[in-house]
Amino acid sequence: MRETRPWQTIMSIGMGAIVAANIFLFMPLILYDGNVDEFTVSFLSILGVYLRPIIFLIAVFALIGSLLNKAAFPRYLFVLAMVSILLWIQGNLLVWEYGLLDGRSIDWSEGAWRGWVDLGIWLSGLALALFSNARAGKLVIRAAVAVFGLQVCLALLLSSQNTQAFTEKTKTVATFDALEEIYRFSSRRNVLQILADGFQSDIFEEIINDEGGDAFARALDGFVFFKENMGVFPLTHMSVPAILSGKIYRNHIPREEFLDEAIGGKTILNEAYRDGYEVDLAVPASLGHMYSKSHYTNMYLVPANMLVTKSDYSVNDAAKLIDLALFRMAPHFLKKYVYNDQIWLAQSMLSGKKYGGRRYFSHLAFLQEMRENMLIDREAPVYKYVHLMLSHNPMVTTANCEYAGKVLPTIRATVKNQARCSLGGIVLLLERMKELGIYDEATIVLMADHGAWVPPKGLKGQVGADGKIKATINPTVVAMALPLMAIKLPHASEPLKTSLAFSSITDTPATIALTMGLDAGFEGRSMFDLPVGKPRQRYHYSYQYSRSEWTANYLAPIQEFIVNGSVFDSAAWQVGNKYLPGGVVEKVRQQ
Repeated sequence: MRETRPWQTIMSIGMGAIVAANIFLFMPLILYDGNVDEFTVSFLSILGVYLRPIIFLIAVFALIGSLLNKAAFPRYLFVLAMVSILLWIQGNLLVWEYGLLDGRSIDWSEGAWRGWVDLGIWLSGLALALFSNARAGKLVIRAAVAVFGLQVCLALLLSSQNTQAFTEKTKTVATFDALEEIYRFSSRRNVLQILADGFQSDIFEEIINDEGGDAFARALDGFVFFKENMGVFPLTHMSVPAILSGKIYRNHIPREEFLDEAIGGKTILNEAYRDGYEVDLAVPASLGHMYSKSHYTNMYLVPANMLVTKSDYSVNDAAKLIDLALFRMAPHFLKKYVYNDQIWLAQSMLSGKKYGGRRYFSHLAFLQEMRENMLIDREAPVYKYVHLMLSHNPMVTTANCEYAGKVLPTIRATVKNQARCSLGGIVLLLERMKELGIYDEATIVLMADHGAWVPPKGLKGQVGADGKIKATINPTVVAMALPLMAIKLPHASEPLKTSLAFSSITDTPATIALTMGLDAGFEGRSMFDLPVGKPRQRYHYSYQYSRSEWTANYLAPIQEFIVNGSVFDSAAWQVGNKYLPGGVVEKVRQQ
């Protein structure tokens, strides 16, 4: 090895570039490719944000290498090479499952053995780099270069397979002009469908019945609350196609193919569009790719923060992606510092300690801006579909609807606080519609896609021989099957009513179509035509979330539940078939 300062600098730059590429290029690229729907801008735009930290990191490595004496420099080079190899091993081989990273707490004590495995591998690798002889050290460098070459080949392959998303997705965020249209309502006829993600129906009922809840009830005059409404999936991904089309995914065809057919086919949005409605979508930026399969007039991607320029979208996505990359590449004992008590390391730097609540408060601010800028000046009938992450994890509000200063545990009290605050923002929007004279004639749907992870009140069970109630179904499964559903028909003005009809979320498109006079022939029935108390078989499909949900051809095995009766009666729940990836069905054994 040559013994000159310039040579040490060049070698440090080269090996530092390999380390930087692992952190800012290879792992982010793999994660981006596996989670395209989660990002608003192209990978190329994100890479532009990483350019400065990449240069800075390489410069630091080069400076350190140039200052070391000739005896210490080879060890430094060996360590850099080993770190690049360890990052690759941790990110690609030691991939532990930590569940859904959506703001929920992680019990780091569970599976602590992972940390000892990771620590053992890292300490062994670094010890080898520090104490090996020159020959072994050179082998480490060659291994690092070989792994780098393999990753370059993989990066080129991934880029060639998804060129548009990697280089052109910035076009999808050019929706700022659409924001002005989102504010504009029709002077003739309006349909407003608000999907409050994760708003649990029994919590809505409790809020309405609480002291002070009568103010909410008065604001919702004309609405019918469907207490027994049942969801079909515990997560947003497959709930949205069911809401729009009435179709249910059962692992029978590849996931993306189903989304293309369901969202791009016969949906309530597409039928309204064909019938002459101007369809406005305001949806979370992370779900823009999925909703873009639909027909629409305007689409605005609601950001997870109050920044709304294209460059801000890039910075936000870049921070999210680097957090995921660091989480993946960090040893178990360091992951919790990246996750940063549910508010993430890099992303929290954008908004300081208030980062944890920025999505909730940003989406609430969107409702406020929509209310303050509302105009009634469009001639064509308008269908507005608004999907907001308000009552969803993470829980960040106090009882006074202020930022709690941190992410709170997901328990009934915190979920209820945030749901009440969310409902307050929605109600103010509806009050503005009344002031402008378009509330009465409008069809308004206030709903959720699934529940909020907290066991519902009033869940009944079977009484055993000992006289005690036995739990026959996991209460959390029931909770996730309880999405809010409240609908106001045109010219309805009676006080808020509660219906006990056995409705399903798959009845949504048929119900809205009937109120609009569309002969669309959706599966399901109008909720207003369902006789109360009449037996009706409904279905819920539960599955475990995995990080591959948005990229794999199929979901994890889907467990079907059949409900004959009240969703709040655990005795009415029966285990149905299990739907395995690829269309394989495990039939339930008849008892």
